[in-house]
Amino acid sequence: MAGRFQGSKCPFTGSVEPRHFFRVALALEKQRRSRWQAALPFLRSSLPALVPEVLHILHSCMQTMRQSTHRPLLLQAVRLLARFHHEPVVDSLLQKRLPMDRDAMELWRTLGRSVLGVQVLKYLTQKLEAAGENNPGPHSSAHQPDHSQAALESLTLPRAISEVVFVLPTEERVRRLLPCLLPGLLGEVSKVLGEEMLLPPLRCRRGLFLNVPRSEDKPCSPYREALELVLSRCMEKRWLLLLRRQGAWAFLENPRAHADGVCLLTSVLLRNQLVSRGVIWALSQWLNSRSENLQLTATAFFAELMKDPPMMEKKFLESVLGVLVERSQHGISAVRQMAARGLGNAVRRAPEEVRRHKEAILEALQRGLRDTTCPEVAAESMLALAEVVRKLKAEGLGSAFKDVARSTKMFFEAEPEVLRYSAFSLYAALASSASGKRSFFAREVAETWVSLLLHLRDPDPEVSNVCRTALYLCAPFLGPERVQETIITSIGLSAAELQYEVCHCLVRDAPAVLERLRSIARSRHLENGQALHSATIAVLGDILEKARGLSGSCRQQE
Repeated sequence: MAGRFQGSKCPFTGSVEPRHFFRVALALEKQRRSRWQAALPFLRSSLPALVPEVLHILHSCMQTMRQSTHRPLLLQAVRLLARFHHEPVVDSLLQKRLPMDRDAMELWRTLGRSVLGVQVLKYLTQKLEAAGENNPGPHSSAHQPDHSQAALESLTLPRAISEVVFVLPTEERVRRLLPCLLPGLLGEVSKVLGEEMLLPPLRCRRGLFLNVPRSEDKPCSPYREALELVLSRCMEKRWLLLLRRQGAWAFLENPRAHADGVCLLTSVLLRNQLVSRGVIWALSQWLNSRSENLQLTATAFFAELMKDPPMMEKKFLESVLGVLVERSQHGISAVRQMAARGLGNAVRRAPEEVRRHKEAILEALQRGLRDTTCPEVAAESMLALAEVVRKLKAEGLGSAFKDVARSTKMFFEAEPEVLRYSAFSLYAALASSASGKRSFFAREVAETWVSLLLHLRDPDPEVSNVCRTALYLCAPFLGPERVQETIITSIGLSAAELQYEVCHCLVRDAPAVLERLRSIARSRHLENGQALHSATIAVLGDILEKARGLSGSCRQQE
């Protein structure tokens, strides 16, 4: 090219003329651009493969330059690299070994603060969804132990999401991604809890089951912590404090309390209007999941959702009502328990839908009532039946009213306190709705009043309180009239004082009934053959001892 412009010299200076110089420069620039364009496909294909090595070098430099002024330049280099290749950068950072060091956390926060923060969070969410699909859980036949790259990513993924969400500038973007983040994180918490999660929950919503203390260092803790952080960006602080006070986070990572934790979490999400159509759709897919843990989590979610469903989703939730009826026959007792709870919540909220599906709901709950293999399912079914009785009354129940009443009284002397609590709750509902079945229910109360009287001093305070309510509502069906009046006007009396007053009435007006109590005390069985609860035997002895003293004083007065 130099020869081409030879002889084009300026006559005064002897140098190349300016117009020829620019031609030379333009030709060289075109040649450089053509070489760059030829090399660009190669760079685009090869540079992503070099990202792990580049990041390793940058990360190593960060560890040796903790106090250096060049450290911001290294972070800027990571941002620039992620701007053009954010997926390889994220994939490479996810492969860093745990525990996550300070430099790795700073790299994730750098990405979260940048304009790529939302894009990086979206990609992490996609990775979370893919991890959930590839790992159906330890209780599925499709699960195989995996120590590959995907297994390592599943350990670092919740930490990465936490760091990015923590520094993300806008909260609205987190709310938009909640339909993906919530199911993804909650699903991972569920799947790592183990087979113990499939046992019936130990703590019911009324506090009757055993509270299990929190265990530290659970495998699901990173996912639970990430979920808590995500929700902290979506709701006010007072709701997070409420979740902590109610023990929702401790329950979520405890196998025997996870289902109740899901119910508590769902109730708060509903109050904050965070249960969107996307969340409902995502969790509805779990109802038929290969993972039995996910099936239980989804059933617990919809059980609580039926209590206060979003207005726009009521048609969809009517189909969920059918699913809950079907789940009432599930092979896992914990799923049956959550299905019964969901049916009770649906009855409380939507009586019209209940009337349309009355036969199916009654059949499902009565079947649960007869579930002798799992007391928790029978207890939950009785609590749900109490809601049905309050809504439909005796007339709406038809012949089922008598069947339910006869089945309920068989649990008054049951050993598990949750069965006694649920039975007395249901019996109170039956008594308040029995005006159309007065003659039948009066005969039932004549048989059950002994249990009602004795369990006023039940060892469980919750049981004794609900028993007193049941006795008060059953009083109009009792005789003699003085006993009815004593019970109805017993406000302010303790349980023992009320028992004493009832004995006083029996001594004066019904000595034959008192003699029946003595025969029950001797046999330790009720007149229907049912054995007395061990705690009530001593109570009955105390009652009869007082009655003996009252009888002696009455004879002296005569």
